[in-house]
Amino acid sequence: MNDHTPEPIDENAVSRGHEVIETNVSLVIKFGIGLTAMAVISMLLMWGMFVAVEDFNEASFDTPSPLLDQNQLPPAPRLQVIPEEDLAIFREIEEKKLNSYGWVIRTADIVQIPIDRAMQLTADEDRFKLSARPESLNEGQ
Repeated sequence: MNDHTPEPIDENAVSRGHEVIETNVSLVIKFGIGLTAMAVISMLLMWGMFVAVEDFNEASFDTPSPLLDQNQLPPAPRLQVIPEEDLAIFREIEEKKLNSYGWVIRTADIVQIPIDRAMQLTADEDRFKLSARPESLNEGQ
């Protein structure tokens, strides 16, 4: 089994603390060759796997799905074609709301009035007016 014949032990090396048992060199070389062979085999297997996956992807994704419609528009909201015109229309609608009378909720009797008229009504109400001097200061004099 083990054809390695041990060499005589040097008593001088043992007294100095050196190791006296040598390594089996042929076993280390066989292990290195086996390790290298396993690394090469695993790399070849990985290369084969990548080639197979690449072929599968090319076969799967080259043809588009029959359910895919090429002329379909994206869902709303889409990008504005002419944003300046859209802004002008938006401002016109907002200006109309600020300067006209109308119903907001008719069943609840909520109306909208022009902004200038609303500011005038607010300024005319007594509860929003400020006195010239606070009443507490007027009583002290």
